[in-house]
Amino acid sequence: PELDIDSDESSLNSNEALQFTSSKLTSISDRRSMVMSTSLALAALSLSSASSTAATLEELSLGDAKWDNAADAASQSQSIPLSARIVPPSFATYLARFLLHYDEGAGKWWENQSDSFSLLASYEAKKRESKSFSSYTSSIQKGLYNYVSGENESNIKSYSKVRTQYSYLLTSLVDKYGSKEGAIRDIGLLFAMLPPVYQPIEQMLKLDKGVITQTGSNKGSKLDNFTPNFQEDFTLLLPNKYQIQYNDVEKSYKITPNINLFEIGISEEPGVTAISTTFGPLSSKPLVRERSLSLDIYALLGISGGAGCALTHTLVIPLDVVKTRMQTNPGEYNGVFDGAATITKEEGIGALLLGTQATIVGYLWYGISVYPSYAFFKRFIASSLLSPAFAVAHANDVALVAGALASVIASLGLTPLEACRIRAVAQPEIYREAGLIGTSQIIASENEQLGWKTLYAGLPSLMIRQVIFGSVKFLAFERASDAIFSIYPEFRVSTATALGVSLVAGGISGALSSVVSQPADSVLTYVAKDSGGNLSVFDGASKMIREGGVKSLFNGLGSRCVWAGCIIAGQFLLYDVFRAFFGITGEELNQALTLTLDLNFRAFLLDNFYSTMSSGHFLLVLQGRN
Repeated sequence: PELDIDSDESSLNSNEALQFTSSKLTSISDRRSMVMSTSLALAALSLSSASSTAATLEELSLGDAKWDNAADAASQSQSIPLSARIVPPSFATYLARFLLHYDEGAGKWWENQSDSFSLLASYEAKKRESKSFSSYTSSIQKGLYNYVSGENESNIKSYSKVRTQYSYLLTSLVDKYGSKEGAIRDIGLLFAMLPPVYQPIEQMLKLDKGVITQTGSNKGSKLDNFTPNFQEDFTLLLPNKYQIQYNDVEKSYKITPNINLFEIGISEEPGVTAISTTFGPLSSKPLVRERSLSLDIYALLGISGGAGCALTHTLVIPLDVVKTRMQTNPGEYNGVFDGAATITKEEGIGALLLGTQATIVGYLWYGISVYPSYAFFKRFIASSLLSPAFAVAHANDVALVAGALASVIASLGLTPLEACRIRAVAQPEIYREAGLIGTSQIIASENEQLGWKTLYAGLPSLMIRQVIFGSVKFLAFERASDAIFSIYPEFRVSTATALGVSLVAGGISGALSSVVSQPADSVLTYVAKDSGGNLSVFDGASKMIREGGVKSLFNGLGSRCVWAGCIIAGQFLLYDVFRAFFGITGEELNQALTLTLDLNFRAFLLDNFYSTMSSGHFLLVLQGRN
């Protein structure tokens, strides 16, 4: 858009408040009143913020930094309009470095970020640091843009309004960080990176000439040239030889010696553009983190998982019946299709639906318990039991353990229902008419001493199977998804293709998990079939090997791979579909960092305070970070 550069308007915003103030300061008493009221306001602001010590990124001194729903941030524009580049990428990235060095909260956050990558390979650690810095800088730039552009971007057509906002920003930076060694020099360098029409010249000229050349304590500032790792170490600032110089002809500041502030468009990943600058990358997406999950979120994850598991297992009940018959009657059928045809011919089409009640109830419980449990344990282990660095470096191990623990919980409810299902399928002449409750009562009455505990005769075997299957399932799904997206990154952009990836990755996960857990599944079926449930897992495995050899542990492997591939693919697909329906997809489970600046009132007080103090009547020194 065309910019309004009318000189009268340019002076209006910057001088209007001072003109109003000057008209009121008509006597010494008025001046004293102005100083006292201003000092009280500043002191109140200082005391209110000095009560706490910044330790996290949320306590960034520059503004109000908070974590909002990532879905809300994603719905907003992911890039600043090219027609209104009032916050240049080089300015944003150098300010990001400035804050990492001079702001306590930002510095502590970055230290923790770097520590969390310390156990990774050097290349991977640098890659993750770069991505974190890129997203962190994006949050800062968006906060600056919203502040400088004004409400509804009303400022972008006026140079003067933009300069006024930048003057308030400069005043605030000096107020918050100016007492730190080298900060004034870096603030001057920062604002010299702005286009001349945006530079707050009046405020820059007021910077102390003695401290503006003072080098900082940062290791990068003490050197004469850029260090080789300047683009990798994001805490480094401009080397010692760089200073700012005022050009009387152009009425603006520039950095000497001249520095190439390059800005090159790059692509971090599909749908995420970025800009590479002299001072580091700038992403179009803000910094995100996993949010803490509330009980209602866990409940929705359980409902999504339960619905997905119950539906998929219901659809493959005929295949499950054939698989179970092949395990309980080895050698009787020549494959899955022969088994299905033989069962239908001899027992009728209804035989392919044996154990339906136990299947639906059992896997409804399985989905309700295993999915939220996995989400909980994965977060709990990583955040509460392990150091951040160990959790990041051993993410695969964390996923395996979380899947295993979730499977233990699921097994407690699934075992008796699985026992009823196997009895109904293996011996329909006894259990077909009994139904789920009747079958459970019959099994419980088979051993008077054990009673209902008979239903848990297969618990060790089922738990072993589920622990192996569940841990491998989740890990394999996540890694298969990552592998597919790395080959076809464009699949992330569309919801349909992303769900397709879930389907394929789920199929791979199910097939792999079934191969790993097949021996335990065969022993479970054999023990559950044994009347009275007197066989232990090890006794059952030994007996199977004696009777049929080691290969008996892999009876029905082919049908189980097909079965597991189908149902796990369907589980993850429907799980993601239901999560999207409930609004708990990846974006909803994350938080995005947003920065809100509200510096105008404070900067107005400071400007007027310094102007009034210059009359020579009073000298008041206020100390404090804010």
